[in-house]
Amino acid sequence: MGLPGLGLILKTISFLLASWLVVHLLAVFGVFLVIAYPIWWLFFPKKTICFYCRIKNEGEFCPFCRRRIDKANGIFPETLRSAVFNGGLILIFSLFSIGFVFTESRVLNLLGFPPTPKTVSFVIPTTGQYRLGQVFPMKIEITGIKKPINIIQADISFDPKILEVREISTNDSFANIFVQKEINNQVGFARLAGGLPNPGFSGERGIFGTVYFKGKSPGVVKVDFSSSSKVLANDGRGSNTLKDLASVSYLILPEEISETEKEEQETILQPGVLGEFSGEETQMEFYEEEKILGAQIDQEIEKEKKFNLGKILPELLERADRAILFFWGKIFSK
Repeated sequence: MGLPGLGLILKTISFLLASWLVVHLLAVFGVFLVIAYPIWWLFFPKKTICFYCRIKNEGEFCPFCRRRIDKANGIFPETLRSAVFNGGLILIFSLFSIGFVFTESRVLNLLGFPPTPKTVSFVIPTTGQYRLGQVFPMKIEITGIKKPINIIQADISFDPKILEVREISTNDSFANIFVQKEINNQVGFARLAGGLPNPGFSGERGIFGTVYFKGKSPGVVKVDFSSSSKVLANDGRGSNTLKDLASVSYLILPEEISETEKEEQETILQPGVLGEFSGEETQMEFYEEEKILGAQIDQEIEKEKKFNLGKILPELLERADRAILFFWGKIFSK
């Protein structure tokens, strides 16, 4: 015994799917049908259906054909005038369908479809070698910016036995608001998070900050951007546009720097020289880890990897709408 109402539900779903398909087909081919319909009638008048006669009851008057409907004798258009009127009816529904597709596309866009493409990358030197005890900079540069960005979180991991972070500088950064700067040399982690208000940053590339490392012991050490790093677009949805994560390998030589060089480095690392608080527009506020935007980005990345029907269907709908609107856009632009 079937579930009560299941048949009605299935019929409703089937009707909605069929209606959606017809609307989108009319949005593409409806205008061509308007022209093809009366031409088809000229060659095959008895095999052409009058839509008004089809939906009305027996004996009612059809204003297109100017006759009483007699379905037993056929519901084809009586004259060319009737065929043209039927073509006009197709045109009305076609224009409605195009409007529906356009509205559907706008709604999907507001819901975040299509998602902003991931095009941004962190750029750092791929290799480098320095002496033991030497402090050296690693600039965090961002490239591949196609949409303006306004929030950046750069998380860096390294081997704390070989390297330590002495300072993170925001001098020459395109950002002017910094919400977190964290250095943890016990576990080998550093974070710089911040950004800038609307309209965001839209240059081809820009420096976000500079990490100053110090070699603690000889050896080869790899510095990686963690998966919790992100670059958010200023698109009203906070889309993460970070495409890939950079890494660099440093060789720390056993030769140690001199005492004079150590003193010079300490002078360079002073905040006034690095420019941490230079410029009236620069603001720096530090929050706890759990308050930083995107602190749970790893969990979000794992969710994105899973099959999500609620995400796939809107993306397919948006692609179909975009293809239809692009088709008509190309026609009217010629």
